Amino acid sequence: MEKDLKKQNNATIAALLSAAVLVCLGFQYGFNSLPSFKEGLLTGVAGVITLAVLVFITHLLPHDIKHKLVFTRFVNEMPGGRVHLLCKRDSRVVYEDVASQWPHVFDEAIAAGDRNSLWYRDIYKPVRDTHEVRQSHRSFLLYRDTFSGLVALLIFTLLWDSLGDPQLLGDIVPAVYAVLIISSLLALLAARNAGNRLVVNAVAVSQ
Repeated sequence: MEKDLKKQNNATIAALLSAAVLVCLGFQYGFNSLPSFKEGLLTGVAGVITLAVLVFITHLLPHDIKHKLVFTRFVNEMPGGRVHLLCKRDSRVVYEDVASQWPHVFDEAIAAGDRNSLWYRDIYKPVRDTHEVRQSHRSFLLYRDTFSGLVALLIFTLLWDSLGDPQLLGDIVPAVYAVLIISSLLALLAARNAGNRLVVNAVAVSQ
């Protein structure tokens, strides 16, 4: 199912990354040049190639690295391992009821890695095809992959700025880094919130 959801997100991801690239180009070369950049990069065969490349770079980071970055945790990064904490903060869930329904998941003594596996097997899987859960899963994948694409663009920009020939593109202006860093942080926060919401939505639907 994740593969299908990611495929559905490709056009939106490409659009978000294209917008970031165009804003960077505007700061680098002047916003009066944007119409020509937009026409050159996003129309015809060049547009298809550009969009394909932008989607491709979202797959450069492995899933586990994406998750560690999004949730800023080196171990037990998946939010299902924190389902007991997330449900306590969500008004849609009566914590005592869900803790009674799935005591093996909500037991405070369970390790985070085991809790995530139990949440996935006993709570998420039975309802993963429901509309609400699919939509929250799709949102998580959208923002997670957009974040990874922005990080890849930031890394490429740093490498070019350090190793590339400045006569070809000119020195990278600080505003380009500001755009990529700020947009990356916004995508990270959106992905984290969507991941947490997915966990709680599965519990709410399962009740």
